[in-house]
Amino acid sequence: MKETTRTSAVTWNRFKKPMLSLPRKDQCWSDSSPTRLYKPRRPARSALHRTVRQHLETYLTERSEDLYGPVPGYIETAFRSYLKCGILAYGFARVHCSDCGHDFLVAFSCKGRDVCPSCASRRMAEVAAHLVDTVLPRVPYWQWVLSVPKRVRWHMRTNPAVTSGLLRVFLRAVETTLRQRSPGAPRAARFGAVAFVHRFGSFLNSHVHFHVVVTNGVFSAAGTSGEEAAVFHPALDLTHEDIVVVQGRMRRRGLRYLQRHGHLDQSAIDSLAAADHAGGWSVDASVHIADWDRQGLERLVRYCARQIWPCTPTTLSLPSRFIRDSGITTPPSLACPPR
Repeated sequence: MKETTRTSAVTWNRFKKPMLSLPRKDQCWSDSSPTRLYKPRRPARSALHRTVRQHLETYLTERSEDLYGPVPGYIETAFRSYLKCGILAYGFARVHCSDCGHDFLVAFSCKGRDVCPSCASRRMAEVAAHLVDTVLPRVPYWQWVLSVPKRVRWHMRTNPAVTSGLLRVFLRAVETTLRQRSPGAPRAARFGAVAFVHRFGSFLNSHVHFHVVVTNGVFSAAGTSGEEAAVFHPALDLTHEDIVVVQGRMRRRGLRYLQRHGHLDQSAIDSLAAADHAGGWSVDASVHIADWDRQGLERLVRYCARQIWPCTPTTLSLPSRFIRDSGITTPPSLACPPR
């Protein structure tokens, strides 16, 4: 247990994102308004926490006897850490104000990436702020989304090398199109991209796909060193036909990659290549962000880095098994409030 000597108040800063700031010396908790008081969250009262708490052991036992074997250790660790997040019994920090003598306790967090809505939301906000403030230059951006056939998703879900390989193929296809649409760009020009791998769909089903924030243009070297060593060539007249070209190119190159590495046999390749509707390969690039819209860019990055639990469930009547195939699926009666 550790102790601090100053209290803090919650304020709002940076596009309505909660931040912590120290109060002035003439302000104490004794004379501040109730809205400035620290209000601890109650994770044990949420439907998600109650669901995991009541059914986790049953699921782990059933899964250990299942044909596919027990749950991977990192998944069990994530759920068990979530059950301890925000609970004072598992550790806390005592915050003390030397002016008014007010004390309160702040429970430790699990710092998880997936299961915990609180920690995942904080990480989402931190990643978005870091990328917008220090990484992404002031140029236009597009969001490119790639979905693959269900037969390919199984390989991506079980083999990380397939996910990385198909992502590289997709990025090369997008970069080639942007270079062709950028006047004056040399052959060695490169684009900028930040990729996010999503492993869930809108219904919390297992759906591996990519969300990529891409510069709407390419960069070329203009010198040997210094901040002015790169020149941006914006992509002009990028149309729906160009997106269709990227989709077809991704379909051909993706199937060739899967066949070359032995993930699909010739009959599967022929079936996917002859299927209608692009054989399950879908590319979307309908979200555009102007170079001046930094708030819009941060909202886009937050969306791409969002957590698996987008909202807090309010009603539930749950079966014993609500997790499947090393992923998470929502029970039929689990409802979320509208966003």
